[in-house]
Amino acid sequence: MSIYSLGHVSDRDLLLDLASSVAQDRTTMALLLARIAEVDARRLYAPAGFPSMYLYCVHELHLSEEAARKRIHAARTARQFPAIFDAVADGRLHLTAVNRLAPYLTPENADALLKAAADKTGSEIGLLLAERFPRSEMLPLVQVIPASAAQRDDERPAGQVETHASDGVGSASRRAPERVAAAPRPNVTPIAQDRFFIQFTTGRETHDDLQYAHALLSQR
Repeated sequence: MSIYSLGHVSDRDLLLDLASSVAQDRTTMALLLARIAEVDARRLYAPAGFPSMYLYCVHELHLSEEAARKRIHAARTARQFPAIFDAVADGRLHLTAVNRLAPYLTPENADALLKAAADKTGSEIGLLLAERFPRSEMLPLVQVIPASAAQRDDERPAGQVETHASDGVGSASRRAPERVAAAPRPNVTPIAQDRFFIQFTTGRETHDDLQYAHALLSQR
């Protein structure tokens, strides 16, 4: 019988096994980040023939581009603020939380910020950061999407290839496959307390209606 066939497992045991697996996964993630951080610091990817930790993770460890990027970023942050390792291991912080907090962490605020972010969802952490580090209002942006790109969002290429200058991707003889981002989906980002930046794609008719409404409001 396959270990993945669980129809014979009782409801109680299945729930217990799931909780145990999640706890084990958190510990494994913390250890993975610690090992990535150490290999990165020692530059052990170089003797293996890779110019960067990113390329090593993608081509040697077979992580996806996004998984490699997130784990390397989190690992470097945790190496700078070691309390993150324990927080990930016991479930107080998840990978998304670490990456969202990373740009804001300093030796002065790390303890308080990590404590405030504990056990929060990604959205809740976004609100926390917006309250503690409010950003100025963003200028309205209207970007025309070429008619030739009028495809489904998940099929339309953005036409941009992500490069990692610090990782040497641009000059490496051994490069990762080009990473093409999907068209942006509707996005709501908190930028300050009770202030949100909303980004979405719309058609010409809705665009014209919004422009007309904006013009009316401007005349008041």
